[in-house]
Amino acid sequence: MLQDLKKSTEIAVDLEHHDYRSYYGIVCLMQVSTRQTDYLVDTLALRDDLVVLNEVFANPLIVKVFHGAFMDIIWLQRDLGLYIVSLFDTYHASRALGFPRHSLAYLLETFASFKTSKKYQLADWRVRPLSKAMSAYARADTHFLLNIYDQLRNKLIIENKLAGVLAESRNVAKRSFQYS
Repeated sequence: MLQDLKKSTEIAVDLEHHDYRSYYGIVCLMQVSTRQTDYLVDTLALRDDLVVLNEVFANPLIVKVFHGAFMDIIWLQRDLGLYIVSLFDTYHASRALGFPRHSLAYLLETFASFKTSKKYQLADWRVRPLSKAMSAYARADTHFLLNIYDQLRNKLIIENKLAGVLAESRNVAKRSFQYS
């Protein structure tokens, strides 16, 4: 996977986090998509091995597309020692473009004609093996995201709003985890 990601100019990333009965919670699953391949990464089993992803995640030549990365940035640092450089947050793009809603579900439906279910949003992502339905749900979160990114970026360019979204995304990526 690492070799494949290193060849990409942009990747889509999402996390599934579990925090029921926990102070900080824990990242249980990472979804990463290139234009050709979707990966589901078991962050519970591979926790100590994932720091190598900084070769990609901290590479400024590879755009990392997230939706609503505000907490993901913190969780990646805290649980996996991963840092994001060159973030494009589709949440901030949707706000800049004045969309009526800013959820990933709205973007999936509007730009990919894909209706997602919220059924697994609060599922226990620590469970292994993942069910087929949970795997499909997780995969969908990043599978369409690069296509959505393309469409949003084009709209932002037309409306001369790309620089503002990149600045907002940069501010999100600059967040750092600190134990309280």
